[in-house]
Amino acid sequence: MGKHIHICGICNQTKEDGIFLYQLYICQECEEKIISTSPKDENYQFYVEKLRAINQSSYTI
Repeated sequence: MGKHIHICGICNQTKEDGIFLYQLYICQECEEKIISTSPKDENYQFYVEKLRAINQSSYTI
């Protein structure tokens, strides 16, 4: 079977490897960045806002 290509909800690039968190696809690279980002990191708030959007959209079914 071939790999599926999806658009990452974090970096907006098309990727083959990643995960789905609810309806949001997160590429492997962004997943690794999110996991390794410290709250003191300048990108931390960016990831929080992206993930917060998942939480808000999951209730609009």
